[in-house]
Amino acid sequence: MNRNKGLLFKIWKIGGAAVLAAAVSSISGCGQGSGQRELSQEQKSEEREAPSAENREKPIPIKLADFLAEDHPVNESLNEVLRPMLEEKTDGRYTLEVYSDGDLGGEEDFLKGIRKGTIEAGIAGVELSDQFPALKVVDFPFVFEDIDSSFAALSDPDIMNAMNEAIEPAGIVCKGFVLTGVRSISNDVRPIKTPEDCKGLTLRTPNVTQFIEYAHRLGFETINASVPEIFTVLQQKLADGQENPPTALLTSQWYQVQKYLSLTRHQITYNWIAVNKEFYDSMKEEDRKAFDECCMAYTETVKRAYMEREASDLESLRELGVDVTEVDREPFRAVGQAMIEEYSQKYPEFKGMLEMLREKGAE
Repeated sequence: MNRNKGLLFKIWKIGGAAVLAAAVSSISGCGQGSGQRELSQEQKSEEREAPSAENREKPIPIKLADFLAEDHPVNESLNEVLRPMLEEKTDGRYTLEVYSDGDLGGEEDFLKGIRKGTIEAGIAGVELSDQFPALKVVDFPFVFEDIDSSFAALSDPDIMNAMNEAIEPAGIVCKGFVLTGVRSISNDVRPIKTPEDCKGLTLRTPNVTQFIEYAHRLGFETINASVPEIFTVLQQKLADGQENPPTALLTSQWYQVQKYLSLTRHQITYNWIAVNKEFYDSMKEEDRKAFDECCMAYTETVKRAYMEREASDLESLRELGVDVTEVDREPFRAVGQAMIEEYSQKYPEFKGMLEMLREKGAE
């Protein structure tokens, strides 16, 4: 039985009222259009053919795809918090169907489905960041100093509006950023204490520019693979290591093929709630508001759950035989900072979003 079972309900019950109150106060700035646009959306929804009495009783399913393991805090919170909260707040008009662990494919696959409208939503990671420089900055190493300031910045309505404006061409809206942990480097060859130790090793990375470039600057060779493919890539020695939060190393069982974990803590990593824009716009105004409130409360719950279990997950990895090493992070930070400076000069929208994130995080 999962040792964290019931923790998420406790977190929700204790903090739910405060979270929902905060969500209501900020929701008008989070991806909503003007009053005129909302009216046209509502008219569009009401002009649809009236459902039969039988169909009115059936909740509308929202298929939500994710690539993380079922017992990862992101998915536990989807099933134990977001699903019941959404059903309650919409009076049963909507229900959530969660497809975790890559059941609907890797991130690239299900994002295509979301853009086409065959999948309503997903917990997306980094696949769109190469297309949208404003989104890219979130996934750079050492952008944020701590979880609280990063969460405050990414929960800010101005940030949400800027992100949604940037990704509008994709036909997707972002309804919140979901903390998945703090990334560190694992491998099956030797402890990594400095960038010099990275030389001669192959690291699995997502097929995204900033991840590949950071790995190369540290001295790694790289191989690209989706999250559901990581275990096989490591098991077959196509890569020596990978970089992800320790919770993913534990819940996805990569520890079975990784001996060493070096706590570089080089990136506070967030996935985001990606929703098909046409589907979202088709919801009645009251249901859009409820959905937004639930998403905001869900992201807060995931953050609390992660912070509750971070230390125990590291201890579990030690008990399972993983050699966990603290490192001097400054040499790794210097490599990341050089990347940030170069991208800030090259992409004005990157620099603008970086400055906004750091300003909001400091408030």
